[in-house]
Amino acid sequence: MKTFKSFAFAVALAGLTLPMAGCSDDDTAPKGEDVERGDKACRIETFTLNFSDGTTLSGDVYDYDKSVDLSYTTAEFEMMKSATATLTLSEGATVSPDPSQTADYTQPLSFTVTAKDGKTARTYTTKPVEKVLEGYTKVEAATSKTATEMGIGTAADYKFVGGSGDKLVVGKKVFDYKTFAPAGDLNMTGYEDQKMTGMANDEAGHLIAAVNADGASAVPTTIICWKDGWDKAPSEYIKSETSFIGKQISASGNLLEGAGIVSAMNGSGLKGAHFAWARLDGASHPETPFYGVETNVPSNDGNWSQTISACSGDPLGTWFVYDPEPGNGNAYTWTAWTAHNNINLTPIPGVLSGKGTHGWGNLTLGSVRAFTFNGTAYGAYITTGWPETYVAIVDNNGEYLLNPNDAITAFAHNGTEPIPQITYVYNESEGAGYVFALEAGQFVKSWKLTVVYE
Repeated sequence: MKTFKSFAFAVALAGLTLPMAGCSDDDTAPKGEDVERGDKACRIETFTLNFSDGTTLSGDVYDYDKSVDLSYTTAEFEMMKSATATLTLSEGATVSPDPSQTADYTQPLSFTVTAKDGKTARTYTTKPVEKVLEGYTKVEAATSKTATEMGIGTAADYKFVGGSGDKLVVGKKVFDYKTFAPAGDLNMTGYEDQKMTGMANDEAGHLIAAVNADGASAVPTTIICWKDGWDKAPSEYIKSETSFIGKQISASGNLLEGAGIVSAMNGSGLKGAHFAWARLDGASHPETPFYGVETNVPSNDGNWSQTISACSGDPLGTWFVYDPEPGNGNAYTWTAWTAHNNINLTPIPGVLSGKGTHGWGNLTLGSVRAFTFNGTAYGAYITTGWPETYVAIVDNNGEYLLNPNDAITAFAHNGTEPIPQITYVYNESEGAGYVFALEAGQFVKSWKLTVVYE
């Protein structure tokens, strides 16, 4: 699994307070070593911070410089602003000020320990110290239900998936994204007579869908957006009077606040042409509103589809590709370009041994949704073999967060099924990401991404 370091911000350390009177310890011992020599009549033996949530933090007491290091995490730092302390002292010694009183330990504080003779004293100073933690991204299976259990068993009516806030949308049905419990019907006000050709959402959970008259390649095609949530009327976001812009659509970044990207296939051909619209605060980007992306990998073979998906709202950032070939699926990634039709694709080796030429399955049906989680660019793939469906999450270096061998669902394909879909939503309040996979008429499954510190 991918690892990274997360650093809490440092607090400036104030100068140490000089002691009132020196105990006779040998203060030349190296830091961190127990002091075993001399008079220990005025020592702090242990120092523990007590937080309001019932947790504690143990300080490291050093006699050589009369300091107490308080190593904190980011969450602990906030609680240190109002904490009490419990001290163990030398026998008969007293301490001032009273550590049972609430104090701000994000700043250096001094405690004077006086021996039982009432004369000998030593002053210790607390020091907040940033703690460097090793963290790794963890993925775990979250929820799984069959299409029948969710009441979406008709594949033709429920073949697209997206997120809207804390809700999961499949076709025109809405569900709780954690439990998949029914939550209502998607508001289609103003577009009731239109049929969907695609669906996607950005990382913030803004839902979009492509609609037109026939649910196929008719024009005009409009991409609509539920700016105020799934239960409010959608509005026009992108529209083309002359081109079908509704196949294999994807969204990234933030489509309403800041930078976002919407992409879609541009027909099928040798150059693998795609539409890509750059958005800024919900409107067309004033400088670079559109890119005619060409992967230079044919999209008129396999099942005559191809998906590109950006990891962020930056067109020059990392992208992922799912490309069907005759009898196979394949995956690529790229970062930046010298021109939108001069892209250097890097193949991502598949790991499904004996299942397709490239290890991505021996059937062409599949798609990808790219995203960024904790600074790492990922592609979430749903791919197929004749007897199975696979889900994978892989970074742009080819390292798998979710190995598809660990996410196999048995399902006998005949090759005429709707292209399986996959999407991603980031839950800011949880600090977690969710990947949702849909095999129309068969199942919906989700995986949760979190960061674990050790």
